[in-house]
Amino acid sequence: MNPRDSRGLSDFAKRQRWVTSATYQLPSLNSQNKFTRAALGGWEASTVFILQSGSPFTVFDPAGGTAYQLSSPSASATFVPGYSCGNALSSGSRPLRLANWIQAAAYQPDPVATLSTGGPSDATLYGNTPRNCLIGPPQKNADFSLGKVFRITEGQSLRFLTDFFNIFNHPSFANPAFAAVGSTPGSGSAPITSTIGTPRLIQFSLKYSF
Repeated sequence: MNPRDSRGLSDFAKRQRWVTSATYQLPSLNSQNKFTRAALGGWEASTVFILQSGSPFTVFDPAGGTAYQLSSPSASATFVPGYSCGNALSSGSRPLRLANWIQAAAYQPDPVATLSTGGPSDATLYGNTPRNCLIGPPQKNADFSLGKVFRITEGQSLRFLTDFFNIFNHPSFANPAFAAVGSTPGSGSAPITSTIGTPRLIQFSLKYSF
């Protein structure tokens, strides 16, 4: 085995990541009456927006690599001729892609080893799919906060804060739990069954300072 065949992206590699944060202090409304100024003036709004590419994963053949008598045989899959890391992912609508993030037609079971007599054996070799050459779904998330400090006296105040985590309730999908080829060419699956992060979460807090 050549160690260079295991060279690839780390499991947590994300090639693109964009983070934007902003804070805006709303007008204090000093020209308005006391009630309007206290209720509507001086609020502070802030947001954090994250957009990042997905993390890499590998497609395996659960029956691959038995020729090497490993404790847990499972080797990278084998591409069908004409397919590679660049065109092995599925396309189409989101439900279709979530049901199978890869094209089943792009893979076939790993080849079998050849006996010294020249005939095939029951033992399988490693496939030609590079490690972590496919990328999972991208993720995006937006958080928003709105708060204000209410002055009670010169030395006392109340800080009210509302946090909206994942304010648009946008799902960020995880990588396939396990991507594998089937027992025949053109069969296999990589379903996505989980998400990263939480659904929309709203949190209120009140802090008294003295």
